[in-house]
Amino acid sequence: MTDNNNKYSKDKKQQSETEVTRLQQEVCRLQTELQDLRLIAEKFSKAFYNNQTASAIVRLEDATFVEVNDVCLESLGYNREEMIGKSAWELNIWTDLTEREEIMNHFSKEGYIRNFECRFGKKRGGILIGLMSSSIIDINGVKYILTSASDITERKKAEEAWKESQMQYFGPNSA
Repeated sequence: MTDNNNKYSKDKKQQSETEVTRLQQEVCRLQTELQDLRLIAEKFSKAFYNNQTASAIVRLEDATFVEVNDVCLESLGYNREEMIGKSAWELNIWTDLTEREEIMNHFSKEGYIRNFECRFGKKRGGILIGLMSSSIIDINGVKYILTSASDITERKKAEEAWKESQMQYFGPNSA
């Protein structure tokens, strides 16, 4: 009986050692995955916050800003506390509802927009003309819009001034 007990103890010990080794390997694998996820999060964060275009993450269902970069804040004249948790409606960001409808229709068909010219309301009045690109992303089952926009307001003013000068110099059929 003692031989059977010893054999049983040795088998149990070997099973336990095998299980411990398996668990150690699993912990190492999970630690590596966690480190990889941290690296991905750091890369995204740096790309988002250091992007030289206005960037925002907006919850799709209610147009609430969940994250914005400094360029977005500066362009629209808000500070972070004024934007985060507020909807585009509350901040009067959309100045042309037809543009918004067009964007949402395109989203429903394609899931993204590229280089769409639109107008955004600024905090202290005035309009920013932006060239916007956006896509729908899913984070933990919630749909968001990841968007970036380049301010082309000055370019549009220069184009208008050029057209006016052409019309004055060459007549109405020149532009």
